[in-house]
Amino acid sequence: MRSLPLPEVAAAEPAEPAPVADARRRPGAKQRRAQIVREAARCFGTRGFHGTTTRDVARAVGITEAALYRYFSGKEAIYAAILDERIAAPDPIAELEAAARVGDDRAVFEGLATTLLHSVEADPSFLRLLLYSALEGHEMARPFQETRIRRLREFLSGYIAGRARAGTFRAVDPALAARAFIGMVVDHLIVRQVFGQRDAYPQPPEEVARTFVSIFLEGVRTRTPGRRAVARPGAHRGEPGRKRLGRG
Repeated sequence: MRSLPLPEVAAAEPAEPAPVADARRRPGAKQRRAQIVREAARCFGTRGFHGTTTRDVARAVGITEAALYRYFSGKEAIYAAILDERIAAPDPIAELEAAARVGDDRAVFEGLATTLLHSVEADPSFLRLLLYSALEGHEMARPFQETRIRRLREFLSGYIAGRARAGTFRAVDPALAARAFIGMVVDHLIVRQVFGQRDAYPQPPEEVARTFVSIFLEGVRTRTPGRRAVARPGAHRGEPGRKRLGRG
């Protein structure tokens, strides 16, 4: 008997890979902890410490509140982890010390301003978190202020004082001058990141830094570089250099 030809069968499509088990796709403990810290910083920066709950943080991460407690004992521990991470970050002053030793004013001030601008623009949540901590009156952010912020101010005021002794800068209160420079940068960041006026000030960080540094240096440098600065009467009491008006 003559056998009939078998019908042609299309080649089978390769089998789809079996779905990876959820346990494989979940991040490890270290990655999950970092994710919680990152999302918590956004929550604290949006609603403040007192206005944020662990449930809010868990929802932002995409886990249950019970799962969050496997990594942190509560929101105080999460807040502390955020600050510890910032304190452990590379110190921007270390990169400015070489320029400071040779008196490169523009490199010092532009380097500092550009670093601050880029840091906050990349993650504005921490600036908002610090502002909330001050408004809410709790002390949890004090370690960061005592280490990073104070060190920044002391470095800058010390540099300004040294340049005044060398006669390059006018005789000004170095602490106030340092606050004036930092204030320009911080105000720009607050206007953009807190008040949301990014379209009104779209300039890139490098341009902002150059402009602020030019304004600042024009104000503090002596007209005759090298001349030793001498404090004027009343420079630390009221308005510098103005004679007090007597009665009558």
